[in-house]
Amino acid sequence: MFKKLCVNDLKNYPYGSTHRQAKAIVAGFLTVVKTEAHNYPRGTVLLLEKTTNNAIPCLVNRLHTHAVNAIVYIKRWNFVNLQEGAECHLEFRMEDVYVDEECKKSLLKVALREEMFPFNQSVRREHQYYTPGDQLRSRQSVSMAGIVYAVSTLYVQPGEAAMFLVQMTSSNIQTTDIGTELTAINVLFRGNDWIEYYRYFQIGGAFAFQNLGVETIHSTDRHEFHVLRFDTSTNVQPIAYTQYQHICNNLTGSRNSGLSSKQQLTLIHVHKHKTYTGTITRIIDSMFGIYELDHKIIVSLFHLFSYAADMPYRVDTQVRLHHFHAVIVNPEDGETSYLLQHVWQANKADEGYLALAACMQSHVEVLKFPKNHNVFEETARPFFLAHNTDLGSQIKLSVYTDIIRRKSTFQQLLRQLEIYAALTVKFVDTQIVKGFDGFQHAYNTVRDQVFAATQTPVMRAGDMINDFVLHDTVCLLVGKGNFHIVIDAYPSLDKIQANLKTKLEDHNLDLAGGNTMFETEHVLTQKADYDQTADYYILGMLQVARDGRLYLVDNTSRVLLVLAAPSSSGISARAGEICMVQRLHMFTEDLAFVDNLDPEWIKRKDLRLTYFVCQESDLLLLLDSDNANDITAFYLSDLEHAPLTRKLDKLSVARLPAGDSNCLPIEHQYLAVHVVNRFPVEVCFTANGSIYLECRVIVKMYEISGLGPTTASSSADDIATDGSKNYALVLTSLKNSLQWQLDFQVGSYWVIYGLDTPDTFIKSTTNTPSFALTVDADKHTIYPLLSSAYSANTIQLTPHYSQDKIEQDPQSLIYNVSQLTNIRQLPPGITTARTQQHFCEQLLHVQGVVIIKRFMEGFPSHNILDKHAYKLHNQLGISTGKTNRKLFIQLRQPDSLQVISIYMDVHKIHYPMGLVIGATVTFRNLIRKNKLTSKEEFFFLANSATCIHVNNPVPSSDVVSMVPALIHTRLISSFLDTVIGRQKDSDRQIFRLFCYIHSIINLALKWECRDCGSIVRNGDCYGMCQGASRVFSVHAFVLVSDGTGNATAGIDGERLVFRLLQLSSNQIEALKNLVLNYGQLTYGGWGGGKVTTMDDEEEKTRYDPENEQRSAMHGYTLEDLCNNAKRAGQFYLYGQEQTSGKKRASDEPDGDLIKEFQLRRFKISDNGSLLKTAELSKLRVKVIEITFPDTRTTVYEMLDSLDQNDGIPPESASASLPTSIEVADFDYTV
Repeated sequence: MFKKLCVNDLKNYPYGSTHRQAKAIVAGFLTVVKTEAHNYPRGTVLLLEKTTNNAIPCLVNRLHTHAVNAIVYIKRWNFVNLQEGAECHLEFRMEDVYVDEECKKSLLKVALREEMFPFNQSVRREHQYYTPGDQLRSRQSVSMAGIVYAVSTLYVQPGEAAMFLVQMTSSNIQTTDIGTELTAINVLFRGNDWIEYYRYFQIGGAFAFQNLGVETIHSTDRHEFHVLRFDTSTNVQPIAYTQYQHICNNLTGSRNSGLSSKQQLTLIHVHKHKTYTGTITRIIDSMFGIYELDHKIIVSLFHLFSYAADMPYRVDTQVRLHHFHAVIVNPEDGETSYLLQHVWQANKADEGYLALAACMQSHVEVLKFPKNHNVFEETARPFFLAHNTDLGSQIKLSVYTDIIRRKSTFQQLLRQLEIYAALTVKFVDTQIVKGFDGFQHAYNTVRDQVFAATQTPVMRAGDMINDFVLHDTVCLLVGKGNFHIVIDAYPSLDKIQANLKTKLEDHNLDLAGGNTMFETEHVLTQKADYDQTADYYILGMLQVARDGRLYLVDNTSRVLLVLAAPSSSGISARAGEICMVQRLHMFTEDLAFVDNLDPEWIKRKDLRLTYFVCQESDLLLLLDSDNANDITAFYLSDLEHAPLTRKLDKLSVARLPAGDSNCLPIEHQYLAVHVVNRFPVEVCFTANGSIYLECRVIVKMYEISGLGPTTASSSADDIATDGSKNYALVLTSLKNSLQWQLDFQVGSYWVIYGLDTPDTFIKSTTNTPSFALTVDADKHTIYPLLSSAYSANTIQLTPHYSQDKIEQDPQSLIYNVSQLTNIRQLPPGITTARTQQHFCEQLLHVQGVVIIKRFMEGFPSHNILDKHAYKLHNQLGISTGKTNRKLFIQLRQPDSLQVISIYMDVHKIHYPMGLVIGATVTFRNLIRKNKLTSKEEFFFLANSATCIHVNNPVPSSDVVSMVPALIHTRLISSFLDTVIGRQKDSDRQIFRLFCYIHSIINLALKWECRDCGSIVRNGDCYGMCQGASRVFSVHAFVLVSDGTGNATAGIDGERLVFRLLQLSSNQIEALKNLVLNYGQLTYGGWGGGKVTTMDDEEEKTRYDPENEQRSAMHGYTLEDLCNNAKRAGQFYLYGQEQTSGKKRASDEPDGDLIKEFQLRRFKISDNGSLLKTAELSKLRVKVIEITFPDTRTTVYEMLDSLDQNDGIPPESASASLPTSIEVADFDYTV
């Protein structure tokens, strides 16, 4: 005998129970909520305790009207308590409900039998029924029988009666083929009294209606629909399929009579849908209605309005799903999905992630409840509003509310949940983000960015007619035919690096002006681009390490990052921010070097540097730096438009935020600083030999009146400054202030609190006052000084200017390369005054395009020093990893061929990342010195004071094409005076010759080992190096002529030599393979190709150069290629004149004559006899670029040049340098 439990008794089970455990039946008053005043929403099924009015919500498979407002006895049940103290509910099937505890038949069976009586009466009286699809007569009431096709959600609006629709069709949907078109009609239930019928109808069941009315309803799109109406005089009964078939055959009305056109019922065309039956195997996220069916299918009930998150379906619940959309979900480009893989932990099929998405027409039919009450484990973070106030719950509720507010479609739901999952896994779970406001701002920013990029439309769903009645036309929640959904992805940095490593390619740019003369010393660089066409983004956080380098970090890893911007001030205030990266470049530089530990064995020590470079415009900050409780910034209205002609004296407080002024500390001074110069992070040593890092920033400081200590409380340590002096702020790892070094970019403004604290000034070792201050993270607070007020908490400042006029310091300007190549035409204010060491006194800032970057080895160093340098680079990024190894950089003017050379010593500073071929960079604080060979030219030195900023990591099309590049075309004869042999003075400017090859004096081609520089033949290094890479080296010395004179030209590197020879790609490949067979080939003007690497006499005997070369090079020899080049015609040769650095001593009696006529001595040998003679000096040219012009254009230019004065054509004869021809870099492993 089972005991009986009431509602009050059930609540004594804090962890739930079942009829098996309690061995009891549950009795109570079953009702449905029909009023708005109730604590539960309308439509909720409740089991009441009449005496105490306690209620328990119920999850039932169906509900019969006879059970509503009746005492019932439930024999099989599950009392589920999801969390102690939270809401509980009761699960049971209608088949297990009885009217009496002793009753043998369930209430459902009894009710169904009783309902058959009025239907049988109507059949015996041969009552006329209509079926869906019939045209009805104009009458007050209609009787109809049909099959339930769909049941809408229960629509409840505040202040309005509840309503729902039942869609009926005339065909048996259980036997009809999938996809068959059916005709359906809608029955409207309007009124709170009919809520009890909402769970009455079963999809696929046959029902008979008597006395239905007719009503017209309107949609928000002004569509008009005529439907049948259920009212107080209407009766409905479930009937058997055989009974329904009897009605169709014998009792249907005439199909030719009907209502007038204004009242004709609206017929809807629908299609047989597919049902899905299975068992819930996992609760993924009950709040959003996400479940797993049969261990493989994701089920989304989010858009099923009848779903209640506080009464979720539990594991082992058997369900049948009606009108669900089958879709396949995949992340963009097969990337990692934090939602599907990490949060939901979904199982993936071969096609993707299988999902069933609910919409307004969907319905869940519970076939069987589980046998337990306590199995409730969610894959995602569970949410219970009453008990969860932690950060994760706040975030989840905020996202849920945002999705509801936006009326998101299924695809939008997945997109927003993917953003939520990515941000949570990357930053919340790792405690990088610890505040709700920060997450919410990041989420909103990413959502708006993604929806804008994907052109996501505003959701129009929410109207009952459009969403339910017209569902078969188009489902607004899932989309028409949208069976494959692609969602955005936010891959981890580990995944990004792994993908980019497979795409790395040699970073070879065919930039005009660059050459490959010293191939073995070039810094080999590889590059891979993050897909710029993808709709997904990288989510990460900018973090400055203790060594001062910038990293992009997430929950998986961190990677070095270089931020590129047109101005260095554009990358200030970025550290510590969560960001979204749209595109970036990955660079890998090979810094390996030969380890000299073993003198008998040459071994290359591997050393690679990998980093990302991102343009500032491709990075979007996600966290709002505003904080509602703290003053975080200062605001100066005319900061960007301050007049440069007047001197700024000080600042004063114009407005303090109301109520927040007391939050600011006032014990010390607030000083505004303007960064005017900066130096790189440098390694230093303490007195005991320990290493630390520091960065010095040169600033102008200004007092802020109205803030800080009053005059009475001010101390002697207060700093009195009016911006007239430069101060040095020292950011050091010893004081944990190196984290700010990237914020203090040139041109940025900041407010610093506490610089007047004791021991801030660095003591001077001389009698001169000290203007250097150490910034301490524990003592000093940094505030940004902005040009706009972004919140009400920003403190507004007012500038005060003096009448003194100021002139801009020439050393503060950034110059182009072309402004500094001509020593005779330097910009105003730039002098050539020198120090005792012959360096120019002024330090300059230069911007240009990197065209050459290679290592320069110094004197051999001790192995211990190399070990220290290697360790410094690996741990702190300092130096090149090898002692006495420097960098040689050449910068080119972006729109011309002018270049400057920079010798860079980086042994005490960070290795310059982003300084790659083709990058536009700015060097600050360069030292100038005259070249030994020419007092008319500078070269530049970069040391520990030189700071480098990357403006753009990749060259623009204008930089590559060199448009416009005004370069003068000259005749060779114009370089010689009319007086025999006397050359004119030259300013070493780049010129252009229109010439042809007269003869090839010498051509040398060889493969070299990068480790030892020996020749590589047949893949073997002559120096016995193992595993070293090889490079191709080629040099040519030719005699060119333009008809007015001859000139000798030196050409270095395969790019220019192969362009001179005008070889095709196949010929280049064949020639390089031929050279690899012998290691080295040379060609002289006397003809023939010479091999100098054959040591075996037998091999020399067998060697037939002509046949060997023709066989290897498609029937050509090296001599043929050179002869073809001589016959190819004229070309443009760009170069600079080479002059002899030293004058020969005159040892002949006629030396004065030779000197007077600038003759060149040489000797001729004839049968052992030497003949000494002299000839006129020739023009010697160092070739920079070779191009092939349009012949017709060249003719007109040469005609114009006939009128030139002193051999120099007018500006109209200048032409642009055509686009360079791309030639690949050849670097192979021996």
